Parts: sequence; C-alpha cells; structure tokens
Amino acid sequence: MESEKSEQYPVGRAQKKAFFEKLVSDYSRLLYAQVRSIVLNHDDADDVLQNTFVKAWNKLDSFNGEAAVSTWLYRIATNEALQHLRRAKWRRLLYLKVEKAPESVSMAVSPDMASEKLMQAMKLLTAHQRAIFGMRYFNETPYFEIAEALQISVSSAKATYHQSVKKMEKYLNQIAE
Repeated sequence: MESEKSEQYPVGRAQKKAFFEKLVSDYSRLLYAQVRSIVLNHDDADDVLQNTFVKAWNKLDSFNGEAAVSTWLYRIATNEALQHLRRAKWRRLLYLKVEKAPESVSMAVSPDMASEKLMQAMKLLTAHQRAIFGMRYFNETPYFEIAEALQISVSSAKATYHQSVKKMEKYLNQIAE
C-alpha cells in the first residue's frame, strides 16, 4: 500500500498468487468499509467483498498499472456493491408477499412465479428495449459494449435501459398492489 505506483504485476503464477494475497491483506479492511457504506449490511458487505476479490483475481491479468492498485480495487468494489443493490431491488419486486397470507407467516413467491412475473414485465418492452435490458441486467454487459453491439450511442443505451427498468418497475408495482 505504501508505494502503490511501484507495485508491478507479477509474471509467474506463484508471483501472481503472492501479489494477490498481499492485495487481500492490505486492502480487505479498507474495501470492506467502502462496501459497507454502500450496502449497509454486514453479511451483504462480506458477500460483496468476496465477489470483489474473486473479480479482481479473475481480472488480475488485465491490470496494467495505469491506475493505482487501490483505485482499481475501489472501482471493482464500488461496482460490485452497486450491482448488489440493483439485484436486491429486483428481488424485492419479484419476490412479493403472497396476498392473504397470515401476518405471522411470511411466504415468498416461488422462483418460478418470480421468473414468470419478470417475463410478463419484459413483454411490455419493445424488442430493442428487451435486447438492451437483457444484455445489461442478465449479462452485466457494460454500456459501451451494448452500444457497440447494437450500433447506438452509449447515452442511448443508458437511456433505453433506464426507460425499460422504469416501465418494468411500474408494471411489477401495479401487480403487487
């Protein structure tokens, strides 16, 4: 941590492992604090932190040292935390409480029913919106890749995704009432 810019990416597998272990020991506490400030829950923060380090390990070969190691790790951690919040929001919309269930019993909708609700909501979207929503939501495709694949601008990809999400949220909230 003391000389981030001088940390060089290791060449061999053993060096890569040692480098990664040092990253985990040096940055776990700091990244946990960052993630916890976003997700607000200890267990969720632990899960997100683990996902952060898994992603960092998988992407270690692509780390080129242009940015500081801490910047790179913070970016991964923040993106993972925000993705966690997005997924939690959708889970809340899809796993709605069963109507007329006794107040003492909390029965969630089955995964099949949730999937069916999602598919029904997706039917409200145009083919173009479904393509963008599917790429972003299911595959976590970055906007620039969506834009490139569909030959549209990045801002158009973002706007279309946002419109799709809002349209689906409105539908899911209506059927929840």
